[in-house]
Amino acid sequence: MTAVLGRLGDRILDKLVPKASAKAAAEWYVHCYCRERSDYRKLCTTAGGSTRCGSCYVYRVCGG
Repeated sequence: MTAVLGRLGDRILDKLVPKASAKAAAEWYVHCYCRERSDYRKLCTTAGGSTRCGSCYVYRVCGG
């Protein structure tokens, strides 16, 4: 009886909470360089097994 209730609970939980996918997306920032008092970085993402990074852009004043 306990095993049947456990399996039933697992089925209900699977319907309510989707399982984590191996293709989950991740994002992080990568420092590019600091030039002329501007600090540059770019956003990189991983989705579906491939990693892509955008172009570098100014995000703060550095050295000051």
